Amino acid sequence: MAFIDELAPAHIRTLDVYQPGKPIEELERELGITGAIKVASNENPLGPSPRALAALPAALPQLHLYPDAGGFQLRRALSAKLGVPLEQLALGNGSNDLLYQLVIATCEPSDEVLTHKHAFLSYRLSAQVAGRPFVAAPTTAELACDPDALIAHMSANTRLVVLGTPNNPTGSVVTRAGAEKILAALPKRALLVIDEAYAEYAAEWPEVDKVDGLALMKKDPRVVVLRTFSKIYGLAGLRVGYAIADKGIIDVLGRVTRSFHVGSLALVGATAALADQDHVAISARHARQAIEQLRSEVKAAKVYPSCANFVLIDCGKPSTPIYDKLLRMGVIVRPMAMFANLPNHIRVSVASHQDMPRVIAALNQALA
Repeated sequence: MAFIDELAPAHIRTLDVYQPGKPIEELERELGITGAIKVASNENPLGPSPRALAALPAALPQLHLYPDAGGFQLRRALSAKLGVPLEQLALGNGSNDLLYQLVIATCEPSDEVLTHKHAFLSYRLSAQVAGRPFVAAPTTAELACDPDALIAHMSANTRLVVLGTPNNPTGSVVTRAGAEKILAALPKRALLVIDEAYAEYAAEWPEVDKVDGLALMKKDPRVVVLRTFSKIYGLAGLRVGYAIADKGIIDVLGRVTRSFHVGSLALVGATAALADQDHVAISARHARQAIEQLRSEVKAAKVYPSCANFVLIDCGKPSTPIYDKLLRMGVIVRPMAMFANLPNHIRVSVASHQDMPRVIAALNQALA
């Protein structure tokens, strides 16, 4: 018997280990190259919010003190910006942290977490880490959420229905009518969790019909909205996200959260970044331009529409050799076989203005 068989319960032994995107430094060391470009993790290529960077130095002398466990200054700023009461906001060590908390806080052992089969990997992991059943419904032919298929997979045990909009890795959105249809069909005990990690990017596509999770939450207490400072605000290294929900749900989250789970620098940086609308606007415009460029200039494959800061590319054949070719050209993308059960697909984040031509040239060469 292997040591892990004695050490861990069955639902932990069968888990896949999360594989992050390859770091630039590791690729350059392996291949003996320099100047590699990472477009694998949906980071903001324009960097962190300048306001956040300016605010951080003043917080450094206080690092010997524990952070504000309630995150009151950030929550007050969010309350004013979003038009929700303070008691409807919870902070997390990234929005993923809050998703895991939701599963722990609301799901009995037999309660199911439901999404679709090409949704963000963490939705499955959050259920499986807690030993809760996970259900994945089919998608549309374009890999988007199919409300009817999702509803058909609901049961009396469905507790959390988790949907990303825009969805990672497909870039697709849930329409207003689709979200309302799903909400109307929710089982009595279920919550609808809308992951809006890329909401600020999606706002740059006003012509696309998409649900406004915050507006829906204000109308229905069964809706929970998750957002993050990791994407458009450029603070992925600080790890801070937030949930917007009915105060009863926020109270339950507070019962399972870890003490001091959001660090001092994260709180300071996020509070400053929240007011940096110039950075948000510039980043959103850049992402739209870069996505339009990818869709028009990558010729040898299908590039899906996206309202986020990445695109999904169907290579038309197994993507692992293409991923390897791109690595040798110093371009790091994300293969989707394990991430989203899409063995012929890669996900490519938008790059900076100066790097986009090189990324597109490498993609066309590797896909040809």
